[in-house]
Order: sequence, then C-alpha cells, then structure tokens
Amino acid sequence: ALDALNEIYGSEGKKIPEDIMANADLARIINSDEIQSVLNPAKRANKKYLRKKNPLKNIKALAKLDPYAAAARESEQRAEAARKDQKAALLKKKRDVSKSKKQYKAQGKAFYEQVSQQGDVCADGF
Repeated sequence: ALDALNEIYGSEGKKIPEDIMANADLARIINSDEIQSVLNPAKRANKKYLRKKNPLKNIKALAKLDPYAAAARESEQRAEAARKDQKAALLKKKRDVSKSKKQYKAQGKAFYEQVSQQGDVCADGF
C-alpha cells in the first residue's frame, strides 16, 4: 500500500493529505463554551402570518383600508334591517286585514245559506 502511495504522491513533491480535524468529537466541540460564546443566539420559529381578509366580505378589513366606506356600509346594513322590520310590520297589518275580510266573507256566505234555506221567492207564484 505504501508503494502505491509513493507512486501517486512520491517523486513529484506532492503532499499526502492530512486529517482536517484533529479531534473528531464534533458534538463536544460545538457544545463547548468557547464556541457557544461566539455563536449567535438560536433563531425562534418563523412568525406565522395571518390570512388576508377580503375587505368586500369583512367590514373590519374594509375599515383598515377605508374607514368611511366601512361606516357607510354599516349604516346601510342598519337601514336594511330597519326596512326589513318595517316590511314585516306592514305584512302583518295586511294579513290581519285580509283575515278580517275573510271573516266577513264567511259571515256573508253563512247568511246566504240561511236565506236560501227559507224557501224560494218564486214558489208562491210571483
């Protein structure tokens, strides 16, 4: 084996490669006080970024971009809710009126049935 090394490195003055590390206990070297005092502190985990909110669907995200638009949209939603309540009250009133009309219609039909049972007007010879 030495003869083979002499053939590769011998006559031309090439040097035989030497060990890069004198001490191969890498864990002990890295954890030594001399190395640890020079190193930067360990980095924390990366910050997780929140998902971007859609300002067309999210009022708080819209308020960050344009406070006036957010306020206008909130007031429009309040107005819409008020209109919905007014419409519900109006429908309730109309339904009550139609219910009372049905009641009068039922009374009229009952009266007609009662009158019809009394007899035919033309039966007496008129």
